[in-house]
Amino acid sequence: MKRPGSNGNLVIDFQHHYVPYELAARSGATGRGKVVVRDGASPKVTLHEKLYDLDIHIKDMDEAGIDVAALSCLLGWDASAADCRLINDRLAQAQQAYPGRFVGLAHVPANEPASAVAELRRAVTELGLKGMTLTSQIFGRPLDAPEFFQIYQAAAELQVPIFVHPAMAPKGYALAEDHDLGRIIGREFDLALAATRLIAGGVLETFPSLKFVIGHFGGGISAIKDRLVKKAYRFDRPLKRPFSEYFDMLYFDMAGFEGGDLALHCALRGIQPERLVFATDYPQDFTGATTSSGPEAMTMPGYIASIRQQAAPADAAKMLGGNAARLLGLGSGN
Repeated sequence: MKRPGSNGNLVIDFQHHYVPYELAARSGATGRGKVVVRDGASPKVTLHEKLYDLDIHIKDMDEAGIDVAALSCLLGWDASAADCRLINDRLAQAQQAYPGRFVGLAHVPANEPASAVAELRRAVTELGLKGMTLTSQIFGRPLDAPEFFQIYQAAAELQVPIFVHPAMAPKGYALAEDHDLGRIIGREFDLALAATRLIAGGVLETFPSLKFVIGHFGGGISAIKDRLVKKAYRFDRPLKRPFSEYFDMLYFDMAGFEGGDLALHCALRGIQPERLVFATDYPQDFTGATTSSGPEAMTMPGYIASIRQQAAPADAAKMLGGNAARLLGLGSGN
């Protein structure tokens, strides 16, 4: 599973994006140019060359010291059943074409739960994908809505993790519809809300074996964890266990802040190292393709080094690869 010539512990990028070109082309992608896909007037996602070319991914991974990337598709979270099948087929092809370097996370038409269950089973049992992915809300509905429980039941039976990416155009935030605030901050709030609803809405009570990986440090949820722990008694249904115990059942990826020291420091204070998985949000972050962070922007190797500097060696090994390997069934978990 290690890259040729690499040393030390496995490094796994849990949030690494790929878009099949034929799917992107429908949204106006043309070779090397950038295309901003919109949800009404609001920006939704920026498409560009690095998203489609897996050879470029491998080159950048090798330069960064990343051994394995868990692939998800930016156009897959609100896709039709047919497009989800296409995406999953392409993810399986990526696994086969680059053995040991990519693992695919299944996309499902979650707004059609019965079809979602069928596609999840196909993707895992027939295609060999290693997990599934949803967004922090599904067509404006929260993750604890009862209609989604059958999807969770299937994921629990298949023993695959669920990666929760921010909704691409989260609904319900009228004050974040201009200044691109929906993407900048609305997505992060929506992730923190989704993580909290998985607890308050009884999803973790119902499916205690299910492994959710919430993107972007849960939208920076560590910063408000103390408040959630102390105010959970206000939920409209009593929890069977303390909020903090349910919180510690969740996993969080380390993407979304381009290696920001404040986000990393806060997460290391509020989340157990066994519950953090390294992630980059490549190629949307760290490449300059869709961000403008100035001359002192963090690099992917720099971020990996920062994690190793700020955490004990055993904890850094877990966060950088061991935890993700265990979740994805790669056989190299610590």
